[in-house]
Amino acid sequence: MSNLFNQLLLTPFFSVLVFFYNTVAFGDFGVAIIMLTFLVRLVLSPLSYKALRSQKEMQELQPKLKELQEKYKNDKQALAQATMDLYKLHKVNPFSGCLPLLIQLPILIALYQVSIKGFSSEMLARVYSFIDQPDQINSISLGFIDLTKKSWGLAIIAGFSQFIQSKLSLTKSVKIKEGGQKDQVKSKESALDMQNMMQKQMLYFFPILTIVMSTSFPAGLPLYWIATTLFSIGETLLMKRRTRK
Repeated sequence: MSNLFNQLLLTPFFSVLVFFYNTVAFGDFGVAIIMLTFLVRLVLSPLSYKALRSQKEMQELQPKLKELQEKYKNDKQALAQATMDLYKLHKVNPFSGCLPLLIQLPILIALYQVSIKGFSSEMLARVYSFIDQPDQINSISLGFIDLTKKSWGLAIIAGFSQFIQSKLSLTKSVKIKEGGQKDQVKSKESALDMQNMMQKQMLYFFPILTIVMSTSFPAGLPLYWIATTLFSIGETLLMKRRTRK
């Protein structure tokens, strides 16, 4: 399984990375990482767009789903059937966003590996024969960032970019209509408070986790994470712009 992963993803990606390093990145491995990350994310953008669209559709159905949960809270079978009918009525597949993410996962893992292992002789030996293999790769990017060492600066930037991405992905609170029984209104308010609390926790949890992980690895990892997160931010903004039209 490991050999298959190396042959299908790791070796091709690293070979392209070295090609960029030799040519358009002008000998800057950090720039090559950014360019390769953007290239792969661009190729995968139709899948990412589909996943984002599916996520938005599910968010829009949350008020109706909560109503069904309240209506059939004592009948799980009826709740399941009503939920499926709701999805069918609105032509929403709750699992449609999972497949694109599953396809992207091994590719993103390969990008992560080449971003932090690209300086080893073992990785250089993987480069395709028709691509010039440098004797060694310069680890200094942009004149001052050593990609083989940890970087608090890049880690903080990676965490901040993750915060922006998480904030853009937050779902809007559902407004509770006036009227109805007080117990039902209180129940819905409690559910919304719980949802908002969880969202706020995730808003800060993922950026902090990103910073902690980024300071545990060489600077190639946070650089890759910054690049892929910025691309994700662009996708999210584009998706929101399209849905407003």
